[in-house]
Amino acid sequence: MKSNLHRMFAVLIVVLMVFSVVACYGNAGGSDKPEAVVADDIVNGDFEDVSSGAWVGWTRKDAAFNFRGVTDAEKVNGAPIEKNGTYFFAGTVGGNPAMRGTLTSDPFKLGGNGFITFKMGGGKNTEKCYVEFFEQGNDEAIAKVVNDECDGVFITDHLLTKVVDLSAYVGKTIYIVVTDNDDGNDVSWLNLDAFKVCRDQAEVDAAKAEHDRQFAEFGPKPFVEDETSNTIENGGFETGDLTGWLLLDGTALTRSAIVPTSQMYWNDRMVYGEGEYYLDGSNNGAIQETLLGSIRSTKFTLGGDGFITFMMGSGNGGSYVALCDGNTDEELIKQENTYFSDPALALTLLRYYMDASEYIGRVCYIKVVDDNDTSKGGFAFINVDDFRVSLTKDEVAALEVEQMEKIQNETYNSPSYDDLTNLRNYYTNYPYPVPLQSLTLTAYADNQVVDCGTVDLTAFVADAKAAFGSEDVPVAITKVAFEGNEATEGFDAFDMSAPGFYTVTYGAEYNGKTVETAFTVVAMADHKEIANGGFESGNLAGWTILTDAWAKVDGQYPGVISAESYWGEALPYNQAGSFHLDGWNTGIGEPDPWAIRSTTFTLSGSGFISVRMGGAAAAVKVFTADGTQIGYYKQTRFHDEFFPSVGQGGSWADMGTYVIDLSAYLGQELYIELHDEVIDGGWAHGFFDEVVTYYETAPDYANLFDTVMDGNQAGEIQIPWQLAENLAA
Repeated sequence: MKSNLHRMFAVLIVVLMVFSVVACYGNAGGSDKPEAVVADDIVNGDFEDVSSGAWVGWTRKDAAFNFRGVTDAEKVNGAPIEKNGTYFFAGTVGGNPAMRGTLTSDPFKLGGNGFITFKMGGGKNTEKCYVEFFEQGNDEAIAKVVNDECDGVFITDHLLTKVVDLSAYVGKTIYIVVTDNDDGNDVSWLNLDAFKVCRDQAEVDAAKAEHDRQFAEFGPKPFVEDETSNTIENGGFETGDLTGWLLLDGTALTRSAIVPTSQMYWNDRMVYGEGEYYLDGSNNGAIQETLLGSIRSTKFTLGGDGFITFMMGSGNGGSYVALCDGNTDEELIKQENTYFSDPALALTLLRYYMDASEYIGRVCYIKVVDDNDTSKGGFAFINVDDFRVSLTKDEVAALEVEQMEKIQNETYNSPSYDDLTNLRNYYTNYPYPVPLQSLTLTAYADNQVVDCGTVDLTAFVADAKAAFGSEDVPVAITKVAFEGNEATEGFDAFDMSAPGFYTVTYGAEYNGKTVETAFTVVAMADHKEIANGGFESGNLAGWTILTDAWAKVDGQYPGVISAESYWGEALPYNQAGSFHLDGWNTGIGEPDPWAIRSTTFTLSGSGFISVRMGGAAAAVKVFTADGTQIGYYKQTRFHDEFFPSVGQGGSWADMGTYVIDLSAYLGQELYIELHDEVIDGGWAHGFFDEVVTYYETAPDYANLFDTVMDGNQAGEIQIPWQLAENLAA
């Protein structure tokens, strides 16, 4: 009997405890928050406590608000974040934008003057994203705050200061519930920081002033236009924002797209823009490529001789710039980025000219359209800069020369992509509306391979030409460089008795202006090795191009680069020496094939040769001098898994050394072809380096390897050599 009474008493205690918890806390906000010790202030309201790697002072429910969203970033999706301290919560960092859930604070006793301030970003859909405040024991919110100033265009992820008056609840136990019920992707997340109880009115006033300052800085600017003006406002975005531009539709072209021209893309590539700012439709990937939208300039009356110029990059997905009628909105002239080339001129800003002389006197405006035609491939965003309208012919002529000389005198060049060569070629060949009055080379000298001895270099520039406008200008050699030494004379009988690479600079001079470029002469002492097998001349000297689509740029075929790694993960190429042949930089599209042929060599020594190759499309063919194919070898290491680690078994553009046994052909004259082949699926690229055609003794390939850093992974890895299988056998 006594035992039964004890059991009944225990059950009663449990029931009373459960009832007490429910009655005390209720189901406020649907948070399922367990009873907790009431703190004297908001616990970890600024999210600075990251020591445990998990939420402190807050409880997450469902998928949104993952702790990994607590970040020290300075920007989110391109928007500047005015965080307090080091950390804040960013919704897109914390998970997929479509994720939903709640974040609930620990209960706290409301002190101070009862006002609470905090910072809030995102949450464009105010019916689904909000912050609520509850008194413990009451399941009805006592206050609700939404980010109704987030328009998805001007104000997006910016942390705006919010002020909540809970002064009627001083001394009460309060808790906060943040809700994200938006499963879309149109600013469908919340950013949070700096939940704080104010001590006095001065702190409240300071928070309100900060909000007003933020809205004035980040919010939409007054749009004022004078259609009688011959110019547009802020054509170069030099205000650092969209002042002078009116949103027409969409959310692709926002203030977040206005970035410094000094900002690199792809880690080491310049856009070569004008002034300090330009509009970048992707902001280095921070803005979603799938977003659409358009903006327009202030209206103007077209004057001068009716010429318009601007700079444009990317835009491969149907994006464009248009001159529009200011009264009917008709698109009068439409210009796409017809010179887009990936990767040669991917995001690089290129100057375009419009001859709109037939519309002189008409009220017009400039429209920028960010479209997303996925059938055209990637880069479905647009970059623009430096709009100038109502130009005269004289102004256009001066700008053409200024632009050309600016690029000719540019010194920075990406080690990963040969930007300047391609950019100079663009300006050399652009169909200018006014004949270009600049000194330019119109025909170039070719690279040469010679036997060591005395060489007449002047014969090699016989076909090179230069012009100033329509006037021909003579071309001459100015210097020859070899292993750190320079010569400025004796070019008709030049001593090339030492084997190696001789850089021959030539050019023209006209009225105090000069233009120069160079070609390479490879001097060879014997023919056991092919010429320039490691591409250490920095170009394709010694190689014959077998593909018509591989166009020359400034007299050279592009493709040889100096980068040792690629992408932000710094993945290794396994480059030997200072250069390699890179399939991304040939100017040929990924699906299309290309090939080059070496000089002939006499197979000597052991009869073994080797080549480094990478990429799924790489292959090597070997021929006798009469064109008979005797070998066909493919790259077999490509493996698109375990990204971004080669050490774990992934393989992309990294090259491995393949040893080829040609000993059956000792003493014969042979040549090699390097091929980028057509393959099924993606990654149709080839990468090559270090073609070695002479080994005195057979290489011990089973015990040899190349050592590289595994990208951003810690430590070195080894890429073993291997014997290549002859698929032609």
